[in-house]
Amino acid sequence: MRLLHHEQIDSTSAEAASLAAAGDPGDVWVQATTQSAGRGRRGRSWTSAPGNLFCTYLTWPDVPLARASAYGFIAANAVAETIETYLPGEDIKIKWPNDVQVGGAKISGILLESGQIEGRLWLAVGIGINLISAPSDVAYPVTNIGAHIKSDDPEDIPNPMGALAVLADNFEKAELGFKSAGFGPVREQWLARAAGLGKTVSATAPEGKIIGTLKGLTMDGELQVQLPDGRDTLISSGEVFLGSP
Repeated sequence: MRLLHHEQIDSTSAEAASLAAAGDPGDVWVQATTQSAGRGRRGRSWTSAPGNLFCTYLTWPDVPLARASAYGFIAANAVAETIETYLPGEDIKIKWPNDVQVGGAKISGILLESGQIEGRLWLAVGIGINLISAPSDVAYPVTNIGAHIKSDDPEDIPNPMGALAVLADNFEKAELGFKSAGFGPVREQWLARAAGLGKTVSATAPEGKIIGTLKGLTMDGELQVQLPDGRDTLISSGEVFLGSP
């Protein structure tokens, strides 16, 4: 694992983009103790309290831009496996597209950013995992790994560098599997942990509000939802919520 560590940085994803622009060959993890401008999906800020994991993986994937979204699912699977290492037996789910939850509460977020330089695609996979704390200023349930560990010994709670080592190993295995066997195995692994599968979900998509039953995931990474009239619709962007609004 090639690692670039920063005590403080504005954003590991912004640093990864700068590295790409400077010609860094990639396959590198950028990690920081704290971030001053961490960000999540749709321009939201990402709280960066010390003790949690903030990192971004920079790579130059040999895939078309249309297939690069697979890396969000690769990352979600790798994060879920990492959390299971520390919390075996817990209810670990992935909420589309790539929020990882424990007991229905968000414990990790993933942000994909990309660009092209001289026709080559670079991809920055930003990952945040709540190890010892979670933000208090959000409107949805959140949790952290430490809250689920029944021990008074602080050594039992993962530190950022240790968690990153586990994550990087899981990510590498998932990425190699994708390169050799395509998206199929990634999709199956993701579906095995999909939150709300077979249940009612609501979504805000570009075409408007959608309510239906979550049926599956296409080979293009789109969410398959069955509408009340029996027709299927596909969601490729937007927000998905479990249950009816």
